[in-house]
Formats: sequence, C-alpha cells, structure tokens
Amino acid sequence: MQFNHTNFVVDDVAATADFFTQHFGFQVLGEPRDNFTILGGDGGFVLNLMTPGKGEAVTYPRNFHVGFFVEAATVVQSKHDELAAAGHSPSEVRELRRGGSVTATFYCLSPGGFLVEVATRG
Repeated sequence: MQFNHTNFVVDDVAATADFFTQHFGFQVLGEPRDNFTILGGDGGFVLNLMTPGKGEAVTYPRNFHVGFFVEAATVVQSKHDELAAAGHSPSEVRELRRGGSVTATFYCLSPGGFLVEVATRG
C-alpha cells in the first residue's frame, strides 16, 4: 500500500494552498473553495485543506511536520532562499545526522500552522 493522501485542517485554506502551489509544485484540483481545496502533487499525492469546524481551534504538536526529500544540498539551499525571499522565514539550513548519514535540512512554518521540512535523503 502507498500513502497517497492526507487532510489538514487550517485557518486559511487559500493562503496554505498558495504556499504549496507556488513553492512545492502542487496543482489545484477541481474548484477551490474558501473552506476546502484539493491539491495534487507529484506521484499522485493528494493534499486536502479544510477549515476547522465551528468553534474548533487549529493546533499541531510542536514537532509535527511534513517533509520533502530532494536530491542535493544545493536544492535545499535554493528552496530555502526562495521561501525566504517570499517572506516565509525558514530556519537556517543545517546539517543533521540521521542514522549515520548527514543530511542538509531546514524547516519553515506553513500558513496552515504546521512545519514543512526540506532535506536531502540520508
């Protein structure tokens, strides 16, 4: 089985959709709405974005994140620079040890309130 879709509850569906379409290559599928939008990504991955129920607050645990693995540290740096130029304030690119391998990585808070990681594979 392949993990191929997820649903995130966010306060601002449009801003979160723009973030993923502008910076991570997602496409809007169907007709976007203020309270629900479906995005399609590479490999057929589907990302649903929806507003919370009435009176519900959106919160994610501190370390919750989604990630994108890229082929080289230069791609990590390029994506970092792109997000910084767009005003998204990514963390600094750093090297991390993961299972004996060294990876280049950074994190950025999405408009939806959850972290996005961009990293090289270890």
